[in-house]
Amino acid sequence: MRCLVFYKGLPVCLQLFALRSQMSKAKWMDDFNHDLLSFPPLIWVVQDFVQQTDDGETSQEWLHRLMTTHTRDNDDYDISLLSIFKHVDCHTLFLPATTKHLLSDLSRAKEEDLTLDYRRERDSLIQKLRVGLVPKEKNERPITGPELAGLLQILVDAANDGSLSQIPSRWAVFSQQLEDTATEDCLAFYEAELNAQLQRYAGEPVNAELLQGLHEAVKEKAEKLLEHLLLGLKDTMVTAAEALSREIFTKYHFLHEMNEKRIKLKLTESQHRVELETEETLGSLPLAMRSSELQVLLSRVVEDAVVKLTSVVGQLIADDMLQTQIKLLQSSVRKLRDSITLKNSKALEEVMSAAASNAVEKFKQGTYNKEHQPRSQSMIERLISNGRADAVKVYVEESELAEEEASYEAYTALLMHRIEEEEKLVHKQNEELVKRVAKSKVEDLLERFRAKTDSSHLPLPRNDSDLVSRMSEEAEKCEQSYVEMLGDFSIYQTYTDHLKQLKTGMLATCQRRKQENVEAYTHEVEVPLKMAKQVIYISAGKYSTEFSVYQFVSL
Repeated sequence: MRCLVFYKGLPVCLQLFALRSQMSKAKWMDDFNHDLLSFPPLIWVVQDFVQQTDDGETSQEWLHRLMTTHTRDNDDYDISLLSIFKHVDCHTLFLPATTKHLLSDLSRAKEEDLTLDYRRERDSLIQKLRVGLVPKEKNERPITGPELAGLLQILVDAANDGSLSQIPSRWAVFSQQLEDTATEDCLAFYEAELNAQLQRYAGEPVNAELLQGLHEAVKEKAEKLLEHLLLGLKDTMVTAAEALSREIFTKYHFLHEMNEKRIKLKLTESQHRVELETEETLGSLPLAMRSSELQVLLSRVVEDAVVKLTSVVGQLIADDMLQTQIKLLQSSVRKLRDSITLKNSKALEEVMSAAASNAVEKFKQGTYNKEHQPRSQSMIERLISNGRADAVKVYVEESELAEEEASYEAYTALLMHRIEEEEKLVHKQNEELVKRVAKSKVEDLLERFRAKTDSSHLPLPRNDSDLVSRMSEEAEKCEQSYVEMLGDFSIYQTYTDHLKQLKTGMLATCQRRKQENVEAYTHEVEVPLKMAKQVIYISAGKYSTEFSVYQFVSL
């Protein structure tokens, strides 16, 4: 038979068809019959069912789409009907009857009692079975009795050899996967629903009794959802319910502990925040005031702090714990009263310190070199003078409140010392800029000197005095150019150092050019000298005296 009716026997069928993916092929490599892995088509009959689909989708198309998008994978095989059967169809049957009497026991129903839709779909199913009932084939011909016996013998041998005893049940795996998935889904529902309930409190901790009530209500919904998901699977439902209960208890226990920690954290944060707000309120007061006025203000601030704390945590904790927190808050706030006088003095010192810092910053702004180019000494002095005047003005204006304080003069002296340090820094920065420019200028002038004294401008050999004169003239021009550009910075040591470097570099170039001139002369007179020597050697016998030789050479 190549057609199976899948009605309520899916577990049994799956246990048989698990042979396809789980039987060890290693034991049948030589005589393994692959027809064992060929299963008949499957018709999934769903009774008491009707559904409206989109775009005229048939029940078979609907089932294929569902199985394609909801496969579940095992380590050894994928759990999908499409991977087991060559062909999978779906056939729906409407309600066979519409009365309670017949639905409670369909054996009482006669043919005429059945609904018209049910009879039509039943007849269609019977016709579909008749068409699909064809003999099992092998090599495109019906299988014979001996061949069928051979297949059965293979199964018997496999069972005797122990292979079939190790085949797991696909239904067991499927039901386990279904149980795990249902448990996970219900647990996810519990978490999502409880979180949705707690979102109304914007992530804040809630009262323990309220949290317990929300937990029990959501847990009941999750258990009902599990019953619907595993409807008809009694044993699976029992184990899944136990697993879900354990998971929910774990989640709730963790959530309860976190809520208790949040409550404690809320108490600490709330008290700390109220203390900070109280301190900020006291810090915003004009501290130069009478003690009686200050005490009145402190009493009012303490009362406001108690009201704020009660409004925030009063609904989360018991009254005795609330009173304890209030006492701690009052004790903390009272300690602030002893520091008011000291804070007043510190506040005035901070005013003077801030005024001095702002004055120094004003001086920096006035002397800041935006162009990063060296400034002349006169410009530096003018900027420093103006910056000092602006800084003193800023300090006087911003520290006016503390001008009668005993420490006012000390802070003024400290300001002048800081300004002097900034002046030194301005000079140092300007000298660094001069050094950078002087270095670049020396490099340019040395390059220019080498270019003006090379063979293209002063061909060699030439008269030594003329060469020295030309090079001295060019050196004077380079030195004059250096002085013209950097003469305003002659007070800096770097000016003198780089001028010395320029002179040293030009002197080295002059020495090199002189040596090149000597070498050029040598090259020019080398041949005549050799010839003269040869003539002298040849005529040595005719001219015995030095005078006669000289006369001969002069002719």
